[in-house]
Amino acid sequence: MPTENQPGAVLTRTRRTLHCCLDVRGSLKTMSKRQLTGLFRHDDGTKCTADEAKDHLLEALAQGKEVLPFGPPCEGFDFSGGGCPGHDDPLPVVNAHDLVSMEIAG
Repeated sequence: MPTENQPGAVLTRTRRTLHCCLDVRGSLKTMSKRQLTGLFRHDDGTKCTADEAKDHLLEALAQGKEVLPFGPPCEGFDFSGGGCPGHDDPLPVVNAHDLVSMEIAG
């Protein structure tokens, strides 16, 4: 049943950011050598071979990591399988005055 807004209730709009992660077990099971090649990079920027990538994934599993973030881990990242918990980002407030100001400036 839909709920109705109560008089005087403040509605806030937010957007939610979710960061992507890699399923370690799924990658080991389904990715081909061609797909594993270059999946990770060495500190000097060179691409890892398929065998090096596989070793990296197996090491992650040995450390109890079920998922790996793409890029640096975000705040609250759960390596045990939860991944990114999501982050609420409030939308900027736009009111009628701002819209008029934009039209005059534009």
